[in-house]
Amino acid sequence: MRPVQRQYLKAFIPAMLAYVVVIFASAFIFKKVGPDAPIYLRAALSFAPVIPIIFVCRALFRFLRDSDELERKIELEAIAFSSLSTGLIFITLGFLAASNIIYLNGAMVAIFVFPALFGLYGVAKYFTSRRYR
Repeated sequence: MRPVQRQYLKAFIPAMLAYVVVIFASAFIFKKVGPDAPIYLRAALSFAPVIPIIFVCRALFRFLRDSDELERKIELEAIAFSSLSTGLIFITLGFLAASNIIYLNGAMVAIFVFPALFGLYGVAKYFTSRRYR
């Protein structure tokens, strides 16, 4: 493993672990305080999981910045595929919901866009990196 990859994992793994802990903790606390809690508390619980994700994004940006040309090309193709595929999936779901074929909860859709983006990025990166080996 190259130093840039080790550095990325050193930043990425703790940030993702923090995200998992914070999202479960904030959901648990929100269930305890309920929807009638003060707005500042509900807002804080809603924003709390975003903070570790900012560190995940920071780690990815640093990885891209410090990567060589081939890694950047692989990353760019994976990000492009992920972005376009995620957009296509969610616009299709939006059209289906607008036609009353399916029901979508807007909050759940908003929550799942970023994980879908990252999941498709991982799949695309796997296949893109295999092509360049």
